[in-house]
Amino acid sequence: MKQLLILFLFTVFHLQCFLFRSIDKPSQLISLEPALADKIKFHWVGHATVLIQIYDKWILTDPNFSKSLGLVIKRYVEPGINPKIIPPLDAVLVSHSHFDHLDKSSLEVLNLKGNLYLPPGAKTYIPGALDSKSFEMKTWEVRETDGLKITAVPAKHFGGRWLFDNFWDGEPYTGYMIEYRDVTVFFAGDTGYQGKEFKEMGKKYNIDVALLPVGPSKGPNNAIHINPNEAVQTFLDLHAKKMIPIHFGTFYRSMESELPDLLKAIEPLGNKAVLLGVGESYEFNKSDYAVDSN
Repeated sequence: MKQLLILFLFTVFHLQCFLFRSIDKPSQLISLEPALADKIKFHWVGHATVLIQIYDKWILTDPNFSKSLGLVIKRYVEPGINPKIIPPLDAVLVSHSHFDHLDKSSLEVLNLKGNLYLPPGAKTYIPGALDSKSFEMKTWEVRETDGLKITAVPAKHFGGRWLFDNFWDGEPYTGYMIEYRDVTVFFAGDTGYQGKEFKEMGKKYNIDVALLPVGPSKGPNNAIHINPNEAVQTFLDLHAKKMIPIHFGTFYRSMESELPDLLKAIEPLGNKAVLLGVGESYEFNKSDYAVDSN
C-alpha cells in the first residue's frame, strides 16, 4: 500500500510538472521578410528547430511545433513562429527519429518544395505525402539540388524512437553540413562530444555558423549529449566563425535553469557566441569575414 501511495504521488508530481504546467509565450515572435540576395539569417524557433535563410534559400532543421512530446514532456516555451508563415522550404533536415526531433504533425504542416533529408531508417516515421521528396543519408553522403549541397556528417547519439527498437535500428542519427554559394552552416543535430570527427570537419570545411546543442546534459563525458563546455570545445574544434547554441530551454529543462551554466561556458568566446532567445533572429554578415586580397 505504501509503495502504491508513493507511485501515485510521483505520478501526480510529474503530471503537474508536465501536463498541467502552463506554457510560456516567447518574448517575441519571428517575423520574416522575403529571402533577399544578400541576407543570411537564423531564426530560433525553439529546441533544435532553426529556420535558416541563406540568400534565396530556406532551410528548416528538426521541425517541432507541438505542445508536448506525447503526453509526457511538455514544452516550457511556445514555438517562436507560427508555422503558417514559413515560406516554401528548399530543404528540411531531420537529425534522428526521437520525438523531439522528428515530429510527424509538424512535418505535415510544412510547404516543402525541395527535399527532406533523414538518417537511415527514419523514413518509416514521416508523413506518406513526403515520401517521394525524402532521402535517407548515410555518413558523408552528399546531395545537391539547385546549388544547395547537403552532406550527412558524423554524430554520436543513440536510436530507438520507441526505446526498445534501439536494440536493432543501428545508428539512425546524423549531423548535416549545409553549403550554398559562399556560405557553410553546420547543424550538429543531437550528439555527444567526438573530438576527432569535429576536428576533421574543421579542416574539411570553412564553417561560417555552427548550430550546436548545449543540453540537456550538465555533467561531463555524456556519451550522447554535449554540455555547454563541450559545445564550446566543439566550436573551437570546428574553427567556425560563429556559434549559435540550440537544444535547451524548450522541453527538458526551463530556460532559467539552463542559462547560468550556458552563459558561464560561452563567456570566453565573446561575440563569437550568439545567444538567442526563442523567437529571436540573428543576421550573419559574410562581408565581415571577407579576405582582403590587396
